[in-house]
Amino acid sequence: MGGFKNESNNVVFEQGLFNLIILHISKCCETMRNDCQKESNPLPNYEDKISNRLVARYLNVGIKGIKFIRESPEGFDAETDTFKGRTDIRVVSSNWLNGNDNDYYTVETKRLDGSSKLSKKYVCEGISRFLVPFPPKYPSYNGKNVMLGYIVQAINIVENTSKIDDLQRKLLIDVTISEMESVYNDGKCFSRYKCLYKAENNLNVELIHLFYDFSDVMQ
Repeated sequence: MGGFKNESNNVVFEQGLFNLIILHISKCCETMRNDCQKESNPLPNYEDKISNRLVARYLNVGIKGIKFIRESPEGFDAETDTFKGRTDIRVVSSNWLNGNDNDYYTVETKRLDGSSKLSKKYVCEGISRFLVPFPPKYPSYNGKNVMLGYIVQAINIVENTSKIDDLQRKLLIDVTISEMESVYNDGKCFSRYKCLYKAENNLNVELIHLFYDFSDVMQ
């Protein structure tokens, strides 16, 4: 996703691209929610089906130079000829398509309803996949990735984010975690947070946490 000889220009380009990806995801979530209302076509309360609709009908529409790929295999194990798992959504650019296989971002999706059960899944089956054990299940080739939380019941997103923050500090042992920084909150449906993590072997990862409220368009 680079292409500049000057490394500082590459960093600026990467940051701009990453911000574009985040903005596009948030706009697509908004459009999908609006379409659900207009078309009387609610979302199933099922993570994979929400992600399927988001990718198939929205994320690859109206944007050039970026492609969102659903369920990409990750972490090939040569001894067993198997993959460790599948990323929910892989985000690639022309640089990846032209042969730089390691240059992409990952979007990990999880449902949230305010319950401790789903919040724990968000941490243990979401955040942790970028961090532990070493090497992690999902790589962070550019040092940053996205967690996308689908809010499926009406909750206080700020309060629930605080609970997730408490959980990650309790459950992610030997991971140094920065403040869960609020970057944006529209006061209605969408909130964005940034958090920095340091794990084994000096693994440094920035995760952007996006929370979008779909509670009023769920089946």
